[in-house]
Amino acid sequence: MKTEDRGPRLTLPPGATVPIPIGRDVSISQIAESCLETVAQEQYDGPDPRFKGKTRIAATVLSLALDAPHDPEARKELLDRTMGKPRQRVDNVNVNLTLSGFLGQLAQEEETVEATFKEEDDDKDMFK
Repeated sequence: MKTEDRGPRLTLPPGATVPIPIGRDVSISQIAESCLETVAQEQYDGPDPRFKGKTRIAATVLSLALDAPHDPEARKELLDRTMGKPRQRVDNVNVNLTLSGFLGQLAQEEETVEATFKEEDDDKDMFK
């Protein structure tokens, strides 16, 4: 890893308990992005001989492609990365209701429930 990819140096002054960053002022996202690019472009140095001479990113993509025919998760990942994820449909329902309208609706539902119970009571009285 390049020295400039490591971000600011940290120093611990005598008697201090918290390290202080020294160097250029770079956000953590900039450091992460720069480091990822640097590491991805380095030569693959792992144990698998199939990936010798390739960059780490090429080895990663090739590994995923080789696993895809046998592993459903790898297949899904590969297709999502190459073709894009399928569109998802989201249904939104917007309801505009005032407080008086909401209370009126509750009152109507309550009247319906009371009428149902009254009919059931009348039916019971008929059979006595």
